[in-house]
Order: sequence, then C-alpha cells, then structure tokens
Amino acid sequence: MTAAESTRREMHPAFPADALALTRQVFGALNGAEVRYCHWKSTTALALGLAGRTDLDLLVDREAAAVFGATVRAAGFKPFISHPSRRYVGVEDWLGHDTASGRLVHLHVYYRLVLGEDYVKNHVLPIEKAVLDDVVLRDGVKVPAPATELVILVVRALLKYRRTDAAKDALRLGRRGGVPPNVRREVQDLSERVTAAELRAAAQRLMPQLPPAVFTDFVDALRSDHRNAAALLRLRGVARRALRGFERLPAHRALAISVSARLQRAPGLRRVLRPQSKADLRRKSSAAGGLTVALIGPDGAGKTTVIDEVVRWLGWRLSLRTSYLGTARPSTSTAAVQVLSRYARRLARRREAGGRAPSGSLDRVARLLAATRYLAEARDRARRAREGRRLAANGTLVLFDRYPLPWVRLANRPVDGPRIAELQEARGRGLLGMLQRREEATYAAMPAPDLVILLAVDPEVALARKGNQDRDAIVAKARAVQEAAAGADRDGVVVVDAGQPLDTVVGQVEAAIWQRL
Repeated sequence: MTAAESTRREMHPAFPADALALTRQVFGALNGAEVRYCHWKSTTALALGLAGRTDLDLLVDREAAAVFGATVRAAGFKPFISHPSRRYVGVEDWLGHDTASGRLVHLHVYYRLVLGEDYVKNHVLPIEKAVLDDVVLRDGVKVPAPATELVILVVRALLKYRRTDAAKDALRLGRRGGVPPNVRREVQDLSERVTAAELRAAAQRLMPQLPPAVFTDFVDALRSDHRNAAALLRLRGVARRALRGFERLPAHRALAISVSARLQRAPGLRRVLRPQSKADLRRKSSAAGGLTVALIGPDGAGKTTVIDEVVRWLGWRLSLRTSYLGTARPSTSTAAVQVLSRYARRLARRREAGGRAPSGSLDRVARLLAATRYLAEARDRARRAREGRRLAANGTLVLFDRYPLPWVRLANRPVDGPRIAELQEARGRGLLGMLQRREEATYAAMPAPDLVILLAVDPEVALARKGNQDRDAIVAKARAVQEAAAGADRDGVVVVDAGQPLDTVVGQVEAAIWQRL
C-alpha cells in the first residue's frame, strides 16, 4: 500500500453526526455536481464549520465558479460583501440560514489563494489547480491531502510571522508565542499524518521556489521550541525573499497598510484612529443591498425579546443596527418639550381638581405645548427613519422597533402617527393648525419600510404577559394590530402569531428577514 493510499483510508467520507442539514445539503450537492473545490485550510476545525460554529474556507476552481454559484444559491446561500479593509480580489462570502438550528453558515470562498500577513494578505500563490488535483474526502467534504495542506500552512505561518513576533519570542514575552497556538496544533496534527519524505515531495511539487528543507525545518522548530526566534526568523526571511514575485502590492505599500492597521488596533490609539470596532470590520453586508425592517406589535407581543434574538442571531456576522421609533427615548430638545408639556397639563388638571374655574389661557398654553411636543416627537421619528434608510442604502440591515404606519390604527388615529388633530381647538387655523400641518407632513414624508412584521397577539394573552397595567391601552393596541393583520394583503408585510412559543415566533421572524436579505 502506498503512502497516498494510506492517507486516503484515514479520511472519513460521512458527515459528522452534528453537521447541520444545510451543510449536508450544500456539500452533498457540490460533490454530486463534481465541482472542483476543497476546504483548503484549518481542516482540523472542519467538523465545527459543518455544525455552523466557524467559517468554512473553500478553494474553488475558477472554471467552476458559475456551477458553484448556482449550486450554493439553490441550497439557499446568498452572497455578502465584506468591509473594504477585508475585501480581496478573488474572494467571496456566502451565507446560508439553517432553519432547523437557526444558525448561519459562512462559506468563505477563494478562487485564488490569497494569503499572508494579517490585514494585508499580500501574496497570491498560483497553485490552485495543483491543490485541487490532490484532494481527499473528509467528513463529507473535499480537503487537500495532508501533505498539501501542511505545505500551505507552513507558508501561511511564515508569511504572518513578524519581526515583533520574533522579538517577543526572543525575550519570552507573553504566553501566546509568535506562532499562534491554533497553528501549532494544526502543524502537529498534520505532521503526525505525513512523513518527512511526503512533505518534501509535496513542497517540491507545489512550491519549487522554496527549498524543501524550509518545511521540515519549520516543523522541527515547532516541535523542539516553538519560540525559537532565530530559527523562525531565518525561515521567514527565506520564504519572503523566494515569494516576492507573488506579492499583490509593493513591499512598502503592504508595510504601510500593516502598520496602519496595527496602530488602529493599539489600545491607546484605538478610539482616536478607528471609530469602527474590530467587530464592525468583521461584519458583512448583503450583496443585494441593505434592508429596513419594522417590527410592529403591542405590549405583550414580545417585540423587544424578538428583536434581541434577531440581533443575537445576525449581529455577530452582518452589519446590523436597531432603531427605536417610539417616544420613550427622545432627543434632548424633545425631552425638554415633553417635560414642559406634562407640567402644563398637570397644572391644568390640578386646577380642575381643586374646583376652580378652568383657565382659558392655561388650557391654550397646555394645548400649544402638547402640539409642540407631538411635532418634536414626529421629527425625532423622521430623523431616525432617515438615518435608518441611509444605513440600509449602504448595506446595513436596520431593525425598527415600532414605525409610524397609517394603516395600523386605533379608533381614530394611527397607533404611531399624527396626534395634534386630537387637540380640541386644532381646526386647521392659527398656530395649532400650522403645527398640525407640519406634523402631518412630517409623517407623510416617511417612506414605508422594506419589510413590516406584524406581531399579532390576542388581547387576553397580551394582558396575561404584561399584567393589568395600562389595561385599556394594551387591549386597544392589540386589537389595532389584529385588525391590521386581518387586512394585511400588502407586499412586504408578514404576519406572525405572537401567541405561539417564543422559539417558534423567533424562527418565523428570522425566516421572513432572511428570505428578503
């Protein structure tokens, strides 16, 4: 039996028990269509990727790009775009939603082997076809032969090893080491399945620019002392000099990008130089564009909990923002007007409770302040809606907690909408009339969200969840949403029965959002 045959016998063609239905489906389809691909790095974490716990890094033959795209789309995956600082030519991102578990599956797809130092990825190795020519099946997924993967891993590790890493290793600073622990574990796992002769042969086939001894020396260095700075720095120099012809950018530009990225991540300069967090840079936007989603429901429908669950589901991977369009979180100026309006209203009520004759001037002031407050609240909502639309126009998924919709109505007005017309003397004349027209124009100018999700719930269920506080208001809003749901035959409106168990409600909301992303 040859070494290659022995290696292939070690591979396991069946999917792991905890592999998601979605990953089984997509890789089964790729294998069935005989697409030339492989999961090209970190195959020790392959089972985690199949369970939706980490990314799946796939190398795909450029000639198979069309078939690959059609296959993963048919399985339910959608293309997404990375932040410009993490976007590379020849690299795509596809995300899929496993409905049974609710997890996202991320396919990080390479049509070219782009690798190298963090934040730059300055080397493109033209060995894709050679890698794809020698693959085996492991956990139901095509992966490189162990010797091939080890060659690529050594190159990746050496290109990422920096002079600062060498200095820390030489001085024994920190516990991590210049070669990260996960890389050391992968090297150990692969080297135990590959002989030195197999490694040298794979290196000669894939990377003839480098002496085969570079690869065996690197493995030996990690085995004997993974912080041997002198040995690692020497091997790094050999690798960088030999691979200079495969650089995407001139060395000085790559160095500038690398230094800038590291400075922006330095604790003292982080807030000054980089307004976006590392998590923000890691998040992706739908290739189809952003989306505005309004969740509408009365108290007791679980709206806040559902939004929190959607944020937990998507927020770690997608560019996502939430925006509250109620009146309980006003801007500073609106909060001041709210305080004055409530104070004037209390004075008027106190006067009536004391048995004194109503004061016409006090009533007029109270109404005027109430109208000013309603207009200020309308402008707050409009401003937040505009901000959400701008974010969506740049690829962000925006979740609106409440949204003024003219067709979700209480007895004589929208649940969230114009209020000045309710004031007794607002008849379209005078100052109150002017404020009323401005308020109505403000709401009329607000565009409808791309998707409205109505969380409909029986009033008795809502009361049971919220208690009897504001009983009449809870019942009125629950009925308003029920009536809107009964007549919701508009495009972009989804009705979810919020009386179901929370997991079911969240699953239906997630499915509705994912369908439109």
